[in-house]
Amino acid sequence: MTYASAASIRRDVAALLKPPRRVQISEAVAETMRVQGPSGSWIPWDREITPYMIEPLDLLNSREFDAEIFVGPARTGKTQALIDGWVAYDIKNDPSDFLVVQISQDKAAEYSKKRIDRMITRSPDLIGCLSPRHHDNNIHDKIFRAGNYLKLGWPSKNILASTDYRRVAITDYDRIAPDVDGEGEAFWLGKKRTQVFMSRGMTLAESSPGFEVTDIDWREDPNEPHAAPPSKGVLSLYNLGDRRVLYWQCPECDQYFPARFEYLTWNERETDILAASEQVCCICPRCGVADIPPSLKDQMIQSSRWPKEGQSVDKHGEYQGDGRRSRIASFWMEGPAAAFQSWGQLVYNYLAAEADYDRTGNQEKLKTTTNVDQGRPYQFRRSQNKRSPERLKERISPDIVKRTVPDGVRFLIAAVDVQGGKDRRFVVQVHGFGEGLESWVIDRYNIKKSDRKDSDGNTLQTHPGANPEDWDLLEKYILDRGYPLADDSGREMPIKMLAVDHGGESGVSENAYKFYRRMNRNGKAKRVMLVKGGSHSQLDKVKASFPDNTKRKDRKVKAKGDVPLHLLAVNKLKDWASNLLEREDVGEGYVHFNSWLGDWFYEELTYEERDPAGKWDKPGNGANEAWDLFVYSLAACVLLKADRMNWDSPHSWAKPWDENPNIIDPNDTPKTQISRPARRSRIRFK
Repeated sequence: MTYASAASIRRDVAALLKPPRRVQISEAVAETMRVQGPSGSWIPWDREITPYMIEPLDLLNSREFDAEIFVGPARTGKTQALIDGWVAYDIKNDPSDFLVVQISQDKAAEYSKKRIDRMITRSPDLIGCLSPRHHDNNIHDKIFRAGNYLKLGWPSKNILASTDYRRVAITDYDRIAPDVDGEGEAFWLGKKRTQVFMSRGMTLAESSPGFEVTDIDWREDPNEPHAAPPSKGVLSLYNLGDRRVLYWQCPECDQYFPARFEYLTWNERETDILAASEQVCCICPRCGVADIPPSLKDQMIQSSRWPKEGQSVDKHGEYQGDGRRSRIASFWMEGPAAAFQSWGQLVYNYLAAEADYDRTGNQEKLKTTTNVDQGRPYQFRRSQNKRSPERLKERISPDIVKRTVPDGVRFLIAAVDVQGGKDRRFVVQVHGFGEGLESWVIDRYNIKKSDRKDSDGNTLQTHPGANPEDWDLLEKYILDRGYPLADDSGREMPIKMLAVDHGGESGVSENAYKFYRRMNRNGKAKRVMLVKGGSHSQLDKVKASFPDNTKRKDRKVKAKGDVPLHLLAVNKLKDWASNLLEREDVGEGYVHFNSWLGDWFYEELTYEERDPAGKWDKPGNGANEAWDLFVYSLAACVLLKADRMNWDSPHSWAKPWDENPNIIDPNDTPKTQISRPARRSRIRFK
């Protein structure tokens, strides 16, 4: 049996009485926090490596502000300084209840294990601050000897409500849903938690930009040179603050200028991307020197300053002017000043994304490098050749036979939209995809008549919401059907994947789940994907979910967690689809059209537009089925990973006809489980 001593008790309670240490946060962090160095050893955090973090870090203790916003690219050291460092300072120097919000529960657990636990156990000044009671230290909750509480949470109503915290830090803000459980934005919910502490409370949000510029015609206002473009997320919060931008000093003229991507220069005539990125230099907009070499980057970082909107910096690094006033201190730095990313890497990533855009018309890689590498919001590029029915009809290939697989097609995707109202039907569109996702429209028709009869023997109209058996028509007319190859060999290509919108009028979703379960019993579920539009903040183009509402008595749709529902990042997929339709040269990503498609098809394909807020939407009540179904077919390609296919060594189902085991040859034994119907089903076509 062991006994407590008066001395040990005195040491434990001493932390409760100890006043906060009056020291700059950056100085305290350098003294107490250990970080993992390049060799793997744990070393003191060095302020000189990322000197641009000193001012943002120190201001977290300022009573002049009640919130701070930091916008910057990856590899700046912002999380290590502003989140890890702030936590380390709080533990040792000024204990208080602290909430750190990660983007998800899994990320919060990962952050706890890989960063916070390691930082504490390897920092001698911090390890002794932990409570000696084992139950006080778990993945998401940590209590210290001084009684202060560290919560490692995620964006949810339960975590961002009720409990008061003196300090709240939200990391990777633009990867968090804009509306947390219907309660509002995470920043304002978090800020409410600190309000009771008045001027001692502080809320921090940091992130690289993740949203697009909402006004594609936006141009910088010379009267507000520090203002961020209109955008959602962290930059909208930045604009509410005092708008500090990182400036650094020209080695030639000693004048200060913003550390922006447009001041990097390289040989644009160089066709080799790697060679061009190896020749990058920086331009000084003040004196016109255009050959500041990368070797002087560290010197320029050491000279960096953070003037507010309305302020300037003189040659001595002193601020001139009063600057913009706000209760929010807001900081924005761009990629060229990031300590852990070279100018060459920055330019290489940009040129590679430009090359991908020129080749495919896809702006996704450009958006990623702009957000993550450059630290800027992406301004969607307006097409120089606006999609129109007339322009798309110019691509018609009269030699393509209706409902026949042209040479070049490697696999088929069928997409289905469920229409309700008086004209209830399944709208079916079949696309053939070839190398580099070059595509052809193979078929388009409606399934209007069911296999059900009335008392007089007349065929009844389909009703997908009321009759589960009507969904079996998709198996009969799509999954069990093959399309003849154009080589007149009698061979057929089956449908590789069926993508079905599971939403619609009452009953549609539940019957979609029932259909999938029947296909699972029939061994065909791997060829079926149910799709639904996801959130605007969704990162992945296609994300699998398994809805389970068995515990919700208020839900009519029976989702048991056994059926995968694929959530689509609709904006990203529609951007991709639009770019493919704009491609005018036959090859990778090009979309072919057939002479048998009527004007109605091209009108449906071009009906939706991107609104000023960056969202694809219908301007009226016109039809857009062709557009939606093309998007579903691209989602199926993503699920099959065909968008990342190595076409020099494709999957067996994407090989040329003579090598493709899925091709059905009536004169040979089928090589797959796909059954060939005894005779072609008769379908009522539009």
